Amino acid sequence: MADPDQTLVDNEDEAPPDGGLRLLVFSQETVSTLPLPRSGEVVIGRAEDADLRIDLPAISRRHAVVRLGPPISIEDQGSANGTRVRGTTLAQGERVRLAPGDVIEFGSVTAILQRATSASARPRRLWTHGYFEGRLEEECTRAAETGLTFSLVRVRLEGAATPSVAQEALAEAVGPTDVVASYGPGEYEVLLLGGGAPRAQGVCDRLDRELAARGAPVKLGVAVFGRDGKDPDALMAQACAVLPGESAPGHERQIIVKDPQMQRLHEMVQRIASSSISVVLMGETGVGKEVFAEAIHAASPRAAKPFLRLNCAALSETLLESELFGHEKGAFTGAVKTNAGLLETATGGTVLLDEVGELPASIQAKLLRVLEQHEVLRVGGLRPRPIDVRFIAATNRDLETEVKRGNFRQDLFFRLNGISLVIPPLRERVAEIEGLARAFIAQATKQSGRTGEPSLTPEALVLLKGYGWPGNIRELRNVIERAVLLCTTQTLEADLLPAEKLSTPVLSRRADAGPPAANVPQGKDESYDAERSRILDALDKSAGNQTLAAKLLGISRRTMLNRLDSYSIPRPRKQR
Repeated sequence: MADPDQTLVDNEDEAPPDGGLRLLVFSQETVSTLPLPRSGEVVIGRAEDADLRIDLPAISRRHAVVRLGPPISIEDQGSANGTRVRGTTLAQGERVRLAPGDVIEFGSVTAILQRATSASARPRRLWTHGYFEGRLEEECTRAAETGLTFSLVRVRLEGAATPSVAQEALAEAVGPTDVVASYGPGEYEVLLLGGGAPRAQGVCDRLDRELAARGAPVKLGVAVFGRDGKDPDALMAQACAVLPGESAPGHERQIIVKDPQMQRLHEMVQRIASSSISVVLMGETGVGKEVFAEAIHAASPRAAKPFLRLNCAALSETLLESELFGHEKGAFTGAVKTNAGLLETATGGTVLLDEVGELPASIQAKLLRVLEQHEVLRVGGLRPRPIDVRFIAATNRDLETEVKRGNFRQDLFFRLNGISLVIPPLRERVAEIEGLARAFIAQATKQSGRTGEPSLTPEALVLLKGYGWPGNIRELRNVIERAVLLCTTQTLEADLLPAEKLSTPVLSRRADAGPPAANVPQGKDESYDAERSRILDALDKSAGNQTLAAKLLGISRRTMLNRLDSYSIPRPRKQR
């Protein structure tokens, strides 16, 4: 595991003057840096005399003007495709303030205002995986609240390249506000804050190019918030999926049935599979809703026909409509040929509408007509086309609540909800954790190409069973895959697991509750009480000194403070 005090050294030759500002610009497959003057104006546009010339059709000749102030501001110059700051479109002539870290969009081009670093700038830190996981959770929450996006990049060195080569390239490729951490031996993870997919592609292209030039080939995986998922475990699974030896995200295909309620669910699957009734699968993110959808399809008379999964949250409204219903040539910009939609191509089969609660209102209305009339009308088309598909909808939302709030059509809910199955979270089926963990160990061992499957120690199993698993099966799989990567013997010990994370209670908020409280998994009350007693005992032995108590418990002071809050223990006051 990486030393938290490891550092990455920034490239001194490319750093703009100390204290200045720069625009990091991402357009199509190119990434460029524009150092900004300390005063005056910078004209951005397609014109040859523009200070920052972006020669793309989406950019107007004089698109926008950045005024260096103080204060720093930007003004749209009546551009055809608009200027957006922090996700808000500016009116013509409207001027808004800018601050370092702001994301600016000129049509389809994205830029980030950054503060320049000097040659003598403090070296950047190479963080631990534990810190990275915490930041990833924070960024997911922030992105969901603000509408801004970010990317997660996984980096794997190939061959015999030294870590210093990769770390130097990472320091040069990422920005000063991005987060770089060690995932495992020869593997890194990066949070690119701002810029979305264009920036992520630009950074990956630069890393690939520079490391190849240094004789250090690299494999890269990318996940973009929103497009590839909205929770930490989905994003990590997606970023890991494109690396050699990894399986695709969402493919938690291990079926372990030891819990009685899960046994009843699988019996229900067998009973309803033979019909064409629509099904709604409900449950938290990562519980395995897609596995149940595939099981229904595989046990049905439609098993030999297509099974298609559509992530309703990953596409824009226009693309979603085109994907579902198809489009005629010329129906919209970019529709250069006629395409059949998924509902047509899945004739005779099953369509899984994943994250169905994210469907826009206009698509909900059109989907309702499909369910009622069993036909689709392509975008730009005039003649409806008959279809024969079975619908399975999956969601982590309470659709009945969404109906009451006016976010989901009641008539569509009734049409989709021929029968509903609620899949319980992993913390409510602890008996299945051991079987799932061993199955994921076998899978990760095979994919990594190593010989000999490591065995799981009793201590490691206790740690796994005592955790609340907010990310459910997907989170368990991510944890096990990294542990197998770190394992150099035939025994998977507890110290290869993220002990600080797994020993911290999961917090949850009930709809009728006040402040969040520690969420104690079923059957774990004694463990919870014992842990609280250990903390109180350590505080007593250290006379209330939180730092000394943390040392006695073998945890960091930050973790100690989190646990005081989690177990509702008042923080000791300093002696005066």
